[in-house]
Amino acid sequence: MYDFKLDGVAKWIAEKGARVVALQMPEGLKVYAQSLVAELESRTNATFLVIADPCYGACDASTTFSSHADVLVHFGHAEIPAIQYSDRILFVEVGADVDYRDLLSEVLPMLKEKVGLVTTVQHIGDVPGIKAWLEGNGRVVFIGRGDERVRHEGQVLGCNISAAAAVAGSVDQFLFVGSGDFHPLAVSIETKKPVIALDPMTKQIREMSDLTERILRQRHGAIARAAGAKRFLILVATKLGQSRMDLALRLRQMAIEKGRKADLVLMDEFSPDSLIPFEADAYVSTACPRLAIDDFMRYPKPILTPIEMEIALGERKWSDYQLDSISV
Repeated sequence: MYDFKLDGVAKWIAEKGARVVALQMPEGLKVYAQSLVAELESRTNATFLVIADPCYGACDASTTFSSHADVLVHFGHAEIPAIQYSDRILFVEVGADVDYRDLLSEVLPMLKEKVGLVTTVQHIGDVPGIKAWLEGNGRVVFIGRGDERVRHEGQVLGCNISAAAAVAGSVDQFLFVGSGDFHPLAVSIETKKPVIALDPMTKQIREMSDLTERILRQRHGAIARAAGAKRFLILVATKLGQSRMDLALRLRQMAIEKGRKADLVLMDEFSPDSLIPFEADAYVSTACPRLAIDDFMRYPKPILTPIEMEIALGERKWSDYQLDSISV
């Protein structure tokens, strides 16, 4: 189902003269880790270490692999152009082998005339074919170029939907090709355009409007609960592509100016248990925007994005609500 591009990986390992290689991949690919090790061991003279810690994106590429390995092979994500990575890291964009024809025929009646096409890196190689099929069936397809955090045209990240925003003014709706709800949800909220999600792996097609409304109600409730907070805990990530200390400092100063208390807490892996020792009425995550949305039920106190904190403190109106994004 997946193309791990092992010929190129083995060649790169040999060129680097690596004796010990660390492998990193998202949860959905870890079931293949041991098979990848066996195959790469047969093609190289290297020893392989599999990083078991959670991995959420290219923003999460290991910065500590060099303590145990000569190089790192990061499977499943495209590198973020705005980040300066070590030349000892190889990003492998693992593509999925999917037949789209039946799904596209099924989704076609749901599509309006002008369609914005967005996807994740697993399906980026299929974008030209999907575009050609849709245009051959009477649709006008727009594919946007994102900012410096996005490698490919039409690619959206959990923290950045600038490729969708670039064409939002030209389209009637968006078609998202990929798995999960967060990416199409972000496109829906940010662009305020209808979004159809087509999941090639589960063969499901979903219209996102009901979920969008439910999440917005949830976020409004979290903001309302945090509006009376006397003490905020502002969470700062240590991960390479998620650390926003300047933003955290600005939010802390804003809270102080509003007569509230705010403490900064530095974390690598965010979890409610890590926050048990600290007094707070509300948390604010300056890390991956998905944390406050996907994991809110895990936290005993409301957890906000930076934009939501601004609304809770009266610095921004609810009518100006946006999802948090990382642009550089």
